[in-house]
Amino acid sequence: MARSRRNPHIQTTGALEPQVPQASAATIDGSAFSAISSTEAVPATWEERARKAWTYYVEEPLVKNCLNSWRSFAVGDEIRLTSDDAAVKEALAELHDRLALSDFVKDMVLQLLVKGDAVGFKRYTQDGHDLDEVTCVNPVSVKVKYANGQLIEMRQYPEDMPSAGDGLLLPVEQVLHLRWDAPPFSPRGNSLVLPAFQSIELLRDYRKAEQAIAKRWATPFRLIKVGGAYQQRFITPDQKMLQDIRDMINKMDMKSGLVVPFYVGVETHGAEGSVLNVEEKVREVKEDIIVALGLSRSLVTGDGPNFATASVSMQKMLVMIREIKQVARHVLDWVVNDWLALTGHTDAAVQYLFNDLDPSDAVEFKKLLLELYDRKLISRSSVQLKMELDPDVEAANRTQEKVGVDQLDDKQIKPIADLVTLGVLDAEEARGLLGLKPRAQTEAAAAALQVGGPGARAYADDALCDECRQFDAAENRCAVQESETTFDARACRFFDRR
Repeated sequence: MARSRRNPHIQTTGALEPQVPQASAATIDGSAFSAISSTEAVPATWEERARKAWTYYVEEPLVKNCLNSWRSFAVGDEIRLTSDDAAVKEALAELHDRLALSDFVKDMVLQLLVKGDAVGFKRYTQDGHDLDEVTCVNPVSVKVKYANGQLIEMRQYPEDMPSAGDGLLLPVEQVLHLRWDAPPFSPRGNSLVLPAFQSIELLRDYRKAEQAIAKRWATPFRLIKVGGAYQQRFITPDQKMLQDIRDMINKMDMKSGLVVPFYVGVETHGAEGSVLNVEEKVREVKEDIIVALGLSRSLVTGDGPNFATASVSMQKMLVMIREIKQVARHVLDWVVNDWLALTGHTDAAVQYLFNDLDPSDAVEFKKLLLELYDRKLISRSSVQLKMELDPDVEAANRTQEKVGVDQLDDKQIKPIADLVTLGVLDAEEARGLLGLKPRAQTEAAAAALQVGGPGARAYADDALCDECRQFDAAENRCAVQESETTFDARACRFFDRR
C-alpha cells in the first residue's frame, strides 16, 4: 500500500478532516503600525529631544503659552540694576542698555525651560577692562565634556553639519552652562516639555482625525446611478446618456431643484455612521499637557477636590517661580560680578529689580509684614528681605534722599513742637531738625543790619539782592529771611553789601 504525501501547510486532526491554512494572518506587514508606537514620541538622544521640544514650542500655542507664563511670572518684561553707589548705579544703567541684559536673561531662561540647557558666552573688550558682548548660544550646537562635575571643554558646531571638523573651542572661563532638572553628574538637562511629548503627539493625532471627519462631512462621496431594472423594464445607459446626465448635473443651480428621468438616482457615502467626540478628547489631552508643563489642573479647569488642594498647587507654582527667578539671578551674577571686578567696584552692592507678575496675593502679604513690624515682632531688615529688597542698598538710598522737615506740614512740625514742650528737645535742636540756622546767627545778622545802619541807606538806594552777602546765587535763597528770591529782586532792610 502506497503512502500518501502530506502537505506540510495543512494540519489534520484526523485522516479525513484537513483544516484551512493558518498562515494568512502572519503575512500582514507589521511595519505599517510601527509609527504608532508610543516610545517613538520621545527621541533617544538629547539633541533630538531638544529640537523636538523647540518645534513644539514654536508650533503649539498651548506649549508656548505655558512656557511664556512661567517666564513672565519669574522674570517679567524688564530687569533693572541698582546700587548704593551713585556712580556705580549710573554705570550699571549704561551696562544694562549696552549689553541688553533683560533680553539676554529672558533668552537664557527660555532656552533652559524649552531645551533643558542654556549656554551663555561673554566677550571682553580688546583692552580686557570691560565686557563687550554677552550672547545666548544655541545649546544644540555645542558639545560639552565634564570631569568630576566640572566643565572642562565646550565646542560649538554648525547645526547643519554637526560632525564637521573639530568645531569651535569656547573658553570655559567665558562660558556659563545651566541645566534644568538634572543631577550634577548629568552633562545635559531635561526639557520642561519632555513629559508632555506623548500627550502632544496624541493631540496632533486627534487634530488629524478631526480634520478628516470635517472633510468627510463637508465633501461626502456621491455616486450617480443611471439605468437599471425598473418594474418590467431594464434600462442600459449608453455613452451619450451618461454624458447628458453629467452635463445636466454640472450646469445645475445649487440653489434650485433639478428634474431628472426616473432612471437617475444619487447615493451619498461618507456622512453616515458614528462620529468620534474629538472635542472632548482634545480637552482632556490639553489638560494633560498643561499638567505635564507644571501648571495645576485646578487652575486650568476651574475645578478641584477642595480649596486646600488648589492652595497647595498655588504654593507649588510659587516655589517653581522662585527657582526660575534664582536662575535669572545666577545669570545676572555671572555678568555683573565679572564686570565689577573688571572695573574695580568689587565693594559696591548691586540689587536686581524684577518687573515680574506675582500670582500670589502680594498686597495682603506686604500688609502682614508691615503689621508685624509695627508690633515690633520683626525687624526692618527682615521686612526688606521678605520684600526682596537689600537692606544695605535701601539704607544708602535713604541717606542720599534725606531731606529736611516740611515746615508747612503740621504732621511733621507738631511732634517736634511737642518734644520741645515736654523738654525732650531744646529750641536749638528743634531748629536744626526744621532745617533752620541757629538763633544766635540770625540775631547777629539782624543786629548788624538793623534799621538805620548801612542796610537802610542801601535800601534807600534801591539795591538788588544780587549785591547782598546773604543771597545764595546757587540756591536763589535769602539766608536772613529763609525764603526763596531772585537776583534781581529789590533788597530788603537786612541788606549787607558784598
